[in-house]
Amino acid sequence: MYNNIINIKNKTHAILLVESKLCDLHAFIQDYLKSIVAILPNDKWAQKIENKTYYDNISVNGYASNIKKEDILNIINRFSKTGVEERGIKIYIIYGIEYATSQAVNSLLKFLEEPPKNTYAILTTRSINLVLPTIKSRCQTYILKSNIKSTNEKLNQFKLTIEQKQIISRVYHSYDDINTDLRDNTFNNAYNLAKIFIDKKNDLISIKQLQEQFAKFNYKQIELVLKILIAILPNNEKLFELLTNINVNPIKILLFDNIWSILQSNT
Repeated sequence: MYNNIINIKNKTHAILLVESKLCDLHAFIQDYLKSIVAILPNDKWAQKIENKTYYDNISVNGYASNIKKEDILNIINRFSKTGVEERGIKIYIIYGIEYATSQAVNSLLKFLEEPPKNTYAILTTRSINLVLPTIKSRCQTYILKSNIKSTNEKLNQFKLTIEQKQIISRVYHSYDDINTDLRDNTFNNAYNLAKIFIDKKNDLISIKQLQEQFAKFNYKQIELVLKILIAILPNNEKLFELLTNINVNPIKILLFDNIWSILQSNT
């Protein structure tokens, strides 16, 4: 299916990619960008895409922080001018469009509907139900299916337990994110904290020490801890509710107390 999308000659100006768990998102986007920009396979334009040196390509990552109106205006202002690359093709990628504020979405809609010449948009989402109909109606939607076999082969380079591999398959969407989190120990730190939360929930000394570790985590790391806990305890609706509302109550001490209270009641 990936090749069918990439090989379409007259590409739509905007696509929405729905990420399944363990899909090859970044590999697909790179090939898709090449299919738009390159004139011949492996020409200088393809090399620029591969080396991430194609200047007229902007990305905004909603998975890292909420997409603000200023992020969209930056794209619009830059792409309303003549591009830097002589190829004349401009592309912007918005990862996690569901994390765009209403002001950001309003700024994006007209630009999506009436883009400048030779301007292409790639939007991604992990929750298609959270994407506004007005966004979906302006894009061609494709579902990127899981590639579990490929991911498991890549994971063999890491020393992971069976449980860790199972948790990874339930938590992550992109192998690039897995690779980053494994190499900088983000996953291991979050996994170890989650396990102590479960195993030592009634040990006040361990919980006190855990609270000190928890306070040093940023909110993305805390979110990962919650996702791991949910992967281990999939039927715990209160943990899922806490994850869903994490941005509503971002006070770390309260988050810690809520997690601990939920786990204590899960006996």
